[in-house]
Amino acid sequence: MRMKFRDGLRIARRDLTRRKARTFWTSLAIAVGTMLIVTLVSLGTSGEQMAIGKVQDSSSLKSISVMNWKYFNRDDNDMSSMDSEDNMYKKIDDAAVKKVKKITGTEYVGAFISAGVDDIKIDNKDNKNATNIMALYNNDSNFSKTSIDNVRKDNKNDKLTPIIAGRNLNSSDKDAVLVGKKFLKNMGISNYKSVVGKEIDITESKTENENIKMPPLTFKGKVVGIISDKFEADNQIVGSIELTNKIASYFSLQDDYLKNAGYDGINVITKDTKDVENVGNSIKNIGYYYSSYADMVKTSQNSFKIMEAILAVLGIIVLFVAAIGTVNTMTMVIYERTKYIGIMKSVGANRGEIRSIFISQAGIMGVLGGIMGLIFSVINLKIFQFGFNQWLQSKSIKDLSLKIVMPPWLFIGTFAFSILISVIAGMYPSGKASKMDPVNALNS
Repeated sequence: MRMKFRDGLRIARRDLTRRKARTFWTSLAIAVGTMLIVTLVSLGTSGEQMAIGKVQDSSSLKSISVMNWKYFNRDDNDMSSMDSEDNMYKKIDDAAVKKVKKITGTEYVGAFISAGVDDIKIDNKDNKNATNIMALYNNDSNFSKTSIDNVRKDNKNDKLTPIIAGRNLNSSDKDAVLVGKKFLKNMGISNYKSVVGKEIDITESKTENENIKMPPLTFKGKVVGIISDKFEADNQIVGSIELTNKIASYFSLQDDYLKNAGYDGINVITKDTKDVENVGNSIKNIGYYYSSYADMVKTSQNSFKIMEAILAVLGIIVLFVAAIGTVNTMTMVIYERTKYIGIMKSVGANRGEIRSIFISQAGIMGVLGGIMGLIFSVINLKIFQFGFNQWLQSKSIKDLSLKIVMPPWLFIGTFAFSILISVIAGMYPSGKASKMDPVNALNS
C-alpha cells in the first residue's frame, strides 16, 4: 500500500517533536540567516528611500548645472585630459548661452557671473559682511517659473511674487541692482519700499592675488527692486551684468572679466524630468561638462543597490552555514531512526517514500526557521526605526525621518529561500536513508 503525502508529513512532524530542543536550535540557525537577509536588505532599501526620497519628486531633478569645462566622461578611467585646469577650461560666451537656450526641453537658462564684495552702503547704512553679487546673461530674471511655483507651494500661497517693490532687471540696465528684504532688515532698514530708486555703494578691496594690493574701489549702482524674503538667497544681491562685470574685473585683475573669462556657469531647468537626459546630451554635444541631480540620484541608487546586494550575500552565507547544521541534524535523526527505517522498508515503503519523510522534516525546520526569522526581522526593524528617529530628534534634525520599508518580494522570497535551502540540505541525508538495506537496518 502506497504511503500518502500527509501520512509522511505526520511522521516527519512527530519525529521532530521527539527532539524539541535540537529542532529548535537547528531552526534558530535558519532563523538567524533569514533575519539577517531581511533586516540588512530592508535597512539598505529604507536608507536609500530616506536619502533619495526627499528629491525624488522634487523640481531639483529638473536642474542641470553647466560648467566652464570641456566635456569628459566621468566613467572614463583615462584622466590624462584633466592634468591641468587649463586643459579642462572651456569659455562660456554669449554664443554658447544662445545655443543652450535653443535646446528643446529647456524651461529656464541662466548664465551667470558672480563677485564678492566687502562693503555695501545704502541710505547711510552699512553692511560690512562679505556679500555675493550675481548677474545673469542679458539681465535675465533670476527666478524661473519652477522656482516660483516651488516657493508658492512651500508657503501655500499662490500669490507670492519674487519682486515685492520696484521692478525686475531688464536688458537695458547698466548699474541697477535688486536687494533682498531680509538683507535690508539686517542692515537696519525696515521700510524696504523706501530704498527703491536710491543709490547703492558697493566697495571691493581684495583681488584674487593676495600679493597684489590695490586701493579699494567703490562701484555705484541704483536699487531698482526689492526681492521678497521668501525668494531671497542668503547674503546675495542680484546686479546688472555690466555692474557685476566691473566688480569681477577688479577682483580678477582684468580689463573685462566677461570678455576674457566668460560666464562662470549656466543653470538650466528642464520642462520635465524626462527632458533631463536629452538636454544633457545636447549640452554634451556643444562640448560642455554638466551635472544634474537626476544623474546624482541614479549614481546613488546604483551604490545603494550594490550595498544591498553585499548585505544580502552576508545573510545568505549565514543561511548556508545554517544549512550545514540542518545536514548534521538530519544525519543524526537518520542514525537514531535506523531500525524504524528498516521496519518501514520491510512493510513495503519504497525509497521515494522514505526520502520524502526526511525531506519533509528538513522542510518543516525551514518553515519554522523562516517564520521565526521574519518575526525577529520585524521586531529588529521596529526597534532600529524608533532608535534612529529618536537620535535624529536629539540632534534637532526634523527634515529627515526613517521609515522602514520591507518589500513584499523580500519578505516572501526570503521565506521561500529558507525553506528551499533546508530542503536541499535534507536531500543528502534523506537519500542515504532511502538506500539503507532493511535487513542491516533491523539488525543495527
